[in-house]
Amino acid sequence: MSDRLAELVRQRALVQEHLAWLNREIAAAAEAAKTAAAASGGTTDGSPSPESSLSPASSSAALRPVVAPSSPASEPAEAEDPDAIIARYQVAPGTVKQDVRKGCLLYFVGAFVLLGLVVAVLYMTLHRGH
Repeated sequence: MSDRLAELVRQRALVQEHLAWLNREIAAAAEAAKTAAAASGGTTDGSPSPESSLSPASSSAALRPVVAPSSPASEPAEAEDPDAIIARYQVAPGTVKQDVRKGCLLYFVGAFVLLGLVVAVLYMTLHRGH
C-alpha cells in the first residue's frame, strides 16, 4: 500500500471515529434537552421545544453520521476499538526514521543546488563587466 493511500485510509478512520463520538455527544445532549424540556413542560419562553416538533424518525435520521461508503469488506469504524484502529494504521518506527533521513538528504541536496546557483549567478554578474 502506498504511503498516500495508507495516510488517507488512516485519516478516514480517524474522521469516522470522530463522527461516532460526535453522534454520541449529540444524542446525549438531545436526551438531556428532551429530559429538561419534559420536566419543565416546554422551553423557558413557553413555546414548545424544537424536539417535540420533530418526529422520532426524523430526529434519529438527523443524528446519523454522513459517512462515505467504504469497501464491503471493511467493517464500520464504530464497531471497532479505537486502540485497534490506531494499532492497525500505526507506522513502524524504522519507517519514520527512514523517512526523516530521506527528508534531511533532500534538504541537503536542495541547499547544495541553491548554493551552486547563487555562486553561478555571482560569477556571471561579476565577470560580465570584464
